[in-house]
Amino acid sequence: MNTLFFKEILLLWYQSHKRDLPWRDNPTPYHIWISEIILQQTRINQGINYYNRFIEKYPDCASLASASEEEVLKLWQGLGYYSRARNLHAASQQIQNEFGGVFPSDFQTLKKLKGIGEYTAAAIASIAFNEPIASIDGNVYRVLSRIFAIDIPINSAEGKKYFQNLASQLIDPLNPGDFNQAVMEFGALQCTPSNPDCTVCPLMNGCLAYQNESIKSYPVKIRCQKVRDRFFNYLIIKKGPSIYFHKRVDNDIWKNLYDFPLIETTAEEHPREFILSEEWKNFFHHKKIKLTGFSEGLTHQLSHQRIHVRFYHVKINFELNLGSSFILINKKDIFELPVPTVIERYLTKTDLDD
Repeated sequence: MNTLFFKEILLLWYQSHKRDLPWRDNPTPYHIWISEIILQQTRINQGINYYNRFIEKYPDCASLASASEEEVLKLWQGLGYYSRARNLHAASQQIQNEFGGVFPSDFQTLKKLKGIGEYTAAAIASIAFNEPIASIDGNVYRVLSRIFAIDIPINSAEGKKYFQNLASQLIDPLNPGDFNQAVMEFGALQCTPSNPDCTVCPLMNGCLAYQNESIKSYPVKIRCQKVRDRFFNYLIIKKGPSIYFHKRVDNDIWKNLYDFPLIETTAEEHPREFILSEEWKNFFHHKKIKLTGFSEGLTHQLSHQRIHVRFYHVKINFELNLGSSFILINKKDIFELPVPTVIERYLTKTDLDD
């Protein structure tokens, strides 16, 4: 396909079809940054609500930097991939402390901020500062691989370099922000992952995948890693009006979020066998406890992990010495803390007074 034709048609399509999104009304680097981080692993319909709440509470970088990480994680709750929220908070403090509160205005400096990689730096630099740097996301990979019938795997080092070079050749140097957004929007609305309506595509006549009837073959990916199964047995331990809660401080999933005391096993265990196990007895130091109930088994899917969860309700009348990452908190205060989605869902349908 002629690159000039591709560029012109794409930009014309974008002007007619682009969605009315809140960060496009006010394309400051801060607003673009927040939107890009939220949308990295989140569908746009869900992401807009989080974006609006985030901007309402933290309208600028200074307000975000002055918040506590716990407050930021609580607002982020439900979006998953919580390292995004931790990095947002850390980067906002970087901007305040290292850049005098002024948002970096070029691609190379933007990459120095915590959690900002090539894609996000390119999006901010091109949209907010008109720097002609191509921004490559999944939509861009899909559009370019189909239009030019590129069979290099997009998740390989060779593929990333190839597509970055191609996009850099295609980008409109006079209007890089609109060009980057146009390709991403085209992939989101027209050149969709499955069942795209090619009959109404303005690039149909120049699309090699369409001409070769091979749309479903692109983009090419190297086979992804195997999903890991993990088995979480959560202990909801009540002592009077309070419950033991745990802050996840290790470099594992849900870092710095709160959950219940946990016994992780290598396989799913039936409750009758689990409460007789050495892990259970040792956890309570062989002291007398009262098991008041347990939940059905639940499954929580992450990108490369499948978490199998069961909740056990326990009452005790003694102090448990569990370590510095555990707290004893009043039941009514639990919803003030940031928790993983699987915990939040269980809490919203469970009466802890039972």
